[in-house]
Amino acid sequence: MARTNEGTQSVFSGIDPGPLKATIDSIQRDQENLSNRASYYKSQLAYYGLGTKDLSDVVHVANWARDELPLLKQRYHLSMNTDNEPYPHFNGMVQISESQVSRAAIAAAAREAKRGAELAKKDPKDLSPAEFDELNAILALNNDQYPFAEKFAAALGPKGTLQFWEKMSGLSDAPAYRPDFERKRDLDELQKNLSLTIAQATNSDTPTMKAWKKEMVEIGDKPIREPGPPPHGDSGGPHGFLVMSNLMRYGDYDDKFLTDYGKALITEDKRVLEKSKQLRGSGWGGGGIGEGTLNQLGNDQGYDPMTGYMKALSNSPAAATKFFTAKHKGSDGKPESDFTYLFENRKWPNDSQPGKESVTGRNSMAWAIEAATTGHRPGEQATADDVKHSKAQAGLFSDLVKSVSADSDRLRKYPFMSDSFADAAAEYMPDLHRSLSSDIENGDQLFPTPGDTAKIDKYDAARFLHTVARNKEGYDTLNVSQHVYAAALTEQHVKHPDAYPESTQNTVNSIAYETGLFQGVIGEARLSQANKNDADASTRGDAWKGQASTWGGSVVGSVTTLATAPFTGPVGVVAGGLAGVASGKVFDGLINGFGDDGGTEAKQQVYKNVKELDDVEHSTIVTAQEAAKDATGSENSESQAGDQAGQGFRDAHSLIHQTEADGSTN
Repeated sequence: MARTNEGTQSVFSGIDPGPLKATIDSIQRDQENLSNRASYYKSQLAYYGLGTKDLSDVVHVANWARDELPLLKQRYHLSMNTDNEPYPHFNGMVQISESQVSRAAIAAAAREAKRGAELAKKDPKDLSPAEFDELNAILALNNDQYPFAEKFAAALGPKGTLQFWEKMSGLSDAPAYRPDFERKRDLDELQKNLSLTIAQATNSDTPTMKAWKKEMVEIGDKPIREPGPPPHGDSGGPHGFLVMSNLMRYGDYDDKFLTDYGKALITEDKRVLEKSKQLRGSGWGGGGIGEGTLNQLGNDQGYDPMTGYMKALSNSPAAATKFFTAKHKGSDGKPESDFTYLFENRKWPNDSQPGKESVTGRNSMAWAIEAATTGHRPGEQATADDVKHSKAQAGLFSDLVKSVSADSDRLRKYPFMSDSFADAAAEYMPDLHRSLSSDIENGDQLFPTPGDTAKIDKYDAARFLHTVARNKEGYDTLNVSQHVYAAALTEQHVKHPDAYPESTQNTVNSIAYETGLFQGVIGEARLSQANKNDADASTRGDAWKGQASTWGGSVVGSVTTLATAPFTGPVGVVAGGLAGVASGKVFDGLINGFGDDGGTEAKQQVYKNVKELDDVEHSTIVTAQEAAKDATGSENSESQAGDQAGQGFRDAHSLIHQTEADGSTN
């Protein structure tokens, strides 16, 4: 669909990225099969002297489809990288400039790839500053384009790609190697642009790129340098996994490539770390290369290949789910999931740069687990499809809860992971509430899920929430997401009074009670940690509001969709997120306070200080009452909800004591 943009002469095409991607995949698959079979039968018939015109026409059509694929891919990737708003009344449609989709543009990209590869094939120490800048600019401008990415990667080859980055990165802190190198400060940008380019290239399924991906996995456990002259002719340098993983920190890699790569990496990682333990080493180590780090992005040196790979998985949720739920042989010879290995058993090496402390490895793992359990990238708002969790996603979240419950130190020693786990928990609110609820028979109707449900024990849920909430960021996310979810859920039950076998008022009361119970568990956890730290515990002022505004929108949209989808289905969810009346008002109240804006009374602020448990209880009651009032319009309902929320909050203390969630290491 083409139309002229008002006020300009540019012609735009409207693209629906999802269906277009499906069309591209279908054409790519079918044209190869069609061409191969038609060519085969054409040669067979020619042997017998039979007419082959019809089959020649079939081959012609197949070849035409092949030739059109770069243009279709160009449209797709432009549509995925545009900032334009969708067309009105065409949900999902985006606009792209047709001037960027032409054979001339494709040819220009191919020329750019050729020039970029020429520069990258030079020894980095021989690049002039101008050539370095030219290469960086070429990658920056073309890293998301077809056919640039695949032609660039193919020209370098798998090993050549790794050799280029190993030498280039080594220039950053090896003055003896290149004392006059003038572009050290730009290496981080080059690493990012190279990563994006290689990621884009892996999404190509041309025969060349299929072979490229296969070879990259195969050389992962081998040194990447070429053999030197005799008598010391063995190749050296870092192994392929070490270098390649540092080129995975940005970009959306092909899912199958990530799966194959991860399977091989896990096998090699276990071998390397076991050997290191026997030799009392520190892990993968520097490979004896001596020319500096392999990573220019952040505080880690790049000598733990799991770090970059975890970053790649966080950008590819489907691959992340498949990876973490896959099983391999553990140290005891029994099957062990990759989640269990990485989260519970792996000894993560200290990969910090000198003078800096890096937590990038485990933090990247937490992002990847978040993506694997939610079905979308961290920080993104969940869609109606995302909140419909698969059996594998729900099972993985259940494993996470059980693991943290069984040993809270798995998280408490590394509290920086708490925000990711809280983000995941926000999208499993009905599952967590159902596990805490005493309504065993009908809890699925009070807290319905649109997809598969995580099976979680009551005490496991309490211990998990208590552990996550000890961290400030974890507490903030759980606090906001639960209140917003409860408000949206209350509103839906009021609109659908037959969904739960209780009167509407009793249903509202039940949600209010469970809100109090949930908030009591996380409130006591945050208080406990604040007392331990002897901190002036988190007064929620303007700083908190500013932080909440950055992630609050996606949380509100995600949990509101989660609460709404079981009642309305995907049709009832508005594109871009649904913020219902109750949930929207509750979120605003949490940030800005509840009450009138008329100026006669100051707005009532909630959750100002977690060191005063009675203040936290008061805030819980006020927020639960506001949710009930907004959903029902009844002051009677508002009053009853307050009583129930207060009771639930007080009962949380007993639940924490019963589960020993506070532990003995407070």
